[in-house]
Amino acid sequence: MKKKYTYFIFVFVLFTVGCDYLKKNLIYMLGSADKYEIEGNAANLVPVISGLDEKREKIDISLREVANGFDQPTDLQFPPDESKEFFVLEKKGKILWGHVGKKETKVIHQLTVKSEAEEGLLGMAFHPDFRKNGKIYLNYVIQEGKKDISHIAEWTATSPKDLKNTKLESERILIELEQPYANHNAGQILFGQDKMLYIGWGDGGWKDDPAHNGQNPKTFLGSMLRIDVDSTPDKDKAYKVPEDNPFYADKCCKPETFAYGFRNPWRFSFDSKGRPIVADVGQDLWEEVDIVEKGKNYGWNAREGFHCFEPKEKCKTDGLSDPVYEYGREDGQSITGGYVYTGKDISKLTGKYVFADFMSGRIWAIPVPDNASEKVNSYTLGKWPVLISSFGRDADGNVYIVDMGKGKIFRIEGK
Repeated sequence: MKKKYTYFIFVFVLFTVGCDYLKKNLIYMLGSADKYEIEGNAANLVPVISGLDEKREKIDISLREVANGFDQPTDLQFPPDESKEFFVLEKKGKILWGHVGKKETKVIHQLTVKSEAEEGLLGMAFHPDFRKNGKIYLNYVIQEGKKDISHIAEWTATSPKDLKNTKLESERILIELEQPYANHNAGQILFGQDKMLYIGWGDGGWKDDPAHNGQNPKTFLGSMLRIDVDSTPDKDKAYKVPEDNPFYADKCCKPETFAYGFRNPWRFSFDSKGRPIVADVGQDLWEEVDIVEKGKNYGWNAREGFHCFEPKEKCKTDGLSDPVYEYGREDGQSITGGYVYTGKDISKLTGKYVFADFMSGRIWAIPVPDNASEKVNSYTLGKWPVLISSFGRDADGNVYIVDMGKGKIFRIEGK
């Protein structure tokens, strides 16, 4: 049985790959959306092993539904010490409380956001000391006049030890960033092991990176930032720029820049060494996974994955860092980044980075190499009848997937 998710593919021009040009013609966009189909019965979750996955080693998993009732969910976050209660973000601005296994949700807060194309409420991070200070950070897009503005904002939860009944108050804007187009907003924000806040930005959108933001570290666009939200803010900023940032004293770049050369980093997380692992959505042919090291340039738009993009041959390679993994159009069209699995239920998955493709429903895992430039091979976890917009991980290391199509949350478990 095949089930179509026309509306969600249209909305999820989100994380567009070679589909950017569809924005030029709305009718054509809707027509093309009908061509995307998810194999399988969403009511009977059984994986399919097909295509190139037939040649990959398989790790058997099952998906257990733990929550439902969400409308276009974009992110799932657990507090640092929590494995039961979580918050889910919805694209149109709602923040909802949920509980693993309970058929119950509750709206915690409603933001007014602009939610066209890839815009909306996109990312959330709990402060490492959330239970003590109640600090929550959000990434969302608003409209100011004719401009689309991304906000990174700090909020305070009124009851950090009672998530279900907490409210959000006292918003403090940390960063405002104008978005030139309505796509490639990225959206992930997370605290690293160093308690710094990391922010992933896309190149600003349209197609082919027309302003070459990916290779311009003097803009926030196309970059990963690293800021300190706990220390006394710098003059004219709402945060402190860490002095150990790679470009802190270099006029070549914004001092907040940790790394650059990204197209649309749709989700990142951290490995056991504290290195960001970024899933960067490709343009025409290739999706990639990068293990990000400070000060490095990850190639867009000179390259897409390991391959030349502009120009198509003999492109710049000096000073560019390779991904550890890429896949092409036989596997999918829009990568969704996940987490390293550190749970106890699936031994073959322990220590591996789990990610997926939104368009194809395929889930994979890769080993995390010590060398950030070492190319690795993937394991297949199957092709599933779900539209995976995001992942989550609880304090016990269990990994969850967010199904945008049906508004459900599933936990990855052993078979």
